[in-house]
Amino acid sequence: MNRQQQLDQFSLALHQRAVAALRQKPALREQARRTLERWRQQSGPTRSDVLWDEWERLLAGDVGVLEDAVLVESEHGQLMRSVSPLGGLVSQVERMALLKQAREQAATP
Repeated sequence: MNRQQQLDQFSLALHQRAVAALRQKPALREQARRTLERWRQQSGPTRSDVLWDEWERLLAGDVGVLEDAVLVESEHGQLMRSVSPLGGLVSQVERMALLKQAREQAATP
């Protein structure tokens, strides 16, 4: 497994945890919305705007639709995860454990 595949696996696992957190505590959507708002204020217009618009729609809708969109193993799914406001929903301890797991999987022949 190359480095990019390792990062993709980490990102997918991170987003699986984040979606599970959203299912358990729907109020976390507001935290993700605030993250998007902060990013937009700090960066101004960017090429990510169209993806952030999509994130805003997903956060306003059904969690099942959000889950399908963000966990799909496709180029668009990877792109959405790369500009995702959900990372902050996963604790640093969980994040480090997921990264360790991805590294271990990469080292396994």
